[in-house]
Amino acid sequence: RLLTPELWRSQANVPGLIRLLRAYFTKHAGFAELLRTHMQAILERFQFVLMNRKTEVAALDLLNAMYQYLPIDFYQQFLKTLMTVLLTRLQSSKSPKFKRDFVVSCSLCIHKNQAVIALFSEIQAGLLSNLLQNVWPPVLKMPLRTDERKVCVMALVKLFAIEELRQNQQLVGACSLGLIHLLGLASNSKPKLNGDEGSDEEPLENGAGQEYEVSFSKLQNTDLPGAAAGLAPDVPNLHTAAKALKPTLGPAVLQLASTTAELQPLAIFLQ
Repeated sequence: RLLTPELWRSQANVPGLIRLLRAYFTKHAGFAELLRTHMQAILERFQFVLMNRKTEVAALDLLNAMYQYLPIDFYQQFLKTLMTVLLTRLQSSKSPKFKRDFVVSCSLCIHKNQAVIALFSEIQAGLLSNLLQNVWPPVLKMPLRTDERKVCVMALVKLFAIEELRQNQQLVGACSLGLIHLLGLASNSKPKLNGDEGSDEEPLENGAGQEYEVSFSKLQNTDLPGAAAGLAPDVPNLHTAAKALKPTLGPAVLQLASTTAELQPLAIFLQ
């Protein structure tokens, strides 16, 4: 009943449906068989709501709940398809907000499941470097919530453990500037809480219903008990967690900072 397509066609229903799915995810031990049986249908609903600008944020909420609460073996076989769907949407989107949500969601996935990093190369050679050089840096400078900044930093910790990425100086420089903003290391880069600006593109066909309903906003701004911990309850302190970059990224940043003054705050932080 929860996955009945008709229910997902109304925007007003989407946040509540996702809250219910998240509740199942948090109790996955007791609903393991049910969730495994219906995982493909769940991800089909994800794709459905992703295809409309008014529900795309909710689609990423569903994906983030899956990453956060479910063991990877529940959805591992679908990950490559999921990433391909997200990348296709990213390519067609003109919305900075969607790019932000994409980076945060991918960062959460990488933080929870480091093995997902290899999927980017399977999808397309050089894809990860391209994303880190062109999509990640602008997002890292956007206003993000504290928990979003935490997962972005933790993802970079894992990504820069890869030597190939560390050797790309342009990529390191771009992401390092983003890290300075994330960590509030420069006087003019103190991160602020993110506002709830809307997406700026037209809805795509075959997505959730296009009519705006007030109840959608009301439900979107409520949450389940315990959700206040955010996306990274396992990361109590952002700066302490970021120190894990010291052995991998530290030398590269120190070298770049000798010729790029903007990077000096991060070089000092990682010493």
